[in-house]
Amino acid sequence: MKFSGVFQQAGLAAFMWAGLSCGVGYAAGTPLAPPAIHPANSWQGKSVAVVRVLDRLDAHVDVLKIPVGTTAHFKSLDITPGRCLQRPVTVSPDAAGWLELHDTHPDGATYKGWMLAAEPGLGVFESAVYDVRMVRCEGEDVAPAAPPLPTPAVPVLKQPAASDPSPYGGDAGATGRAGPSGGAGAPQGAAPATPEYGGEY
Repeated sequence: MKFSGVFQQAGLAAFMWAGLSCGVGYAAGTPLAPPAIHPANSWQGKSVAVVRVLDRLDAHVDVLKIPVGTTAHFKSLDITPGRCLQRPVTVSPDAAGWLELHDTHPDGATYKGWMLAAEPGLGVFESAVYDVRMVRCEGEDVAPAAPPLPTPAVPVLKQPAASDPSPYGGDAGATGRAGPSGGAGAPQGAAPATPEYGGEY
């Protein structure tokens, strides 16, 4: 019923008021250190580069896992990854591969440089036949190694003093703490509770 909800709210407000008037303090939380993360420019070397290749002529797509320092072949395309780096798990995921690409067709396109998985537009293999994208790095950890995780400092919380004023704006005195607005007594200078002022009939 509607009246039961009103009584429950009134009882909760009375309980909170009693705790404030008796000087019950607020429980101090336990400070926690922020999570440890690697610096934004950290990379971890991996031993295998994963590359996706598209043949524009027949729409054939293949995903190749190529060990670093070896050459894989996709039709007339030779792919040689020189290095493969990936972000540590504590920062935004990304992978970077140093790739050497060579189309063995006469006048075939070549490419040598970095390709990023998250930003493929920064390294583009300009070929009319093939499209090559860096996907990710796999395998064992190799150089360069990601730096060790730093140890975050635990923040120091300021403990409230016993003489601090009430969060509701009142001061503790002989009559207790000043309560929140909307208590049993109307504030001084308030308009009477009449229909013209939004009161009840």
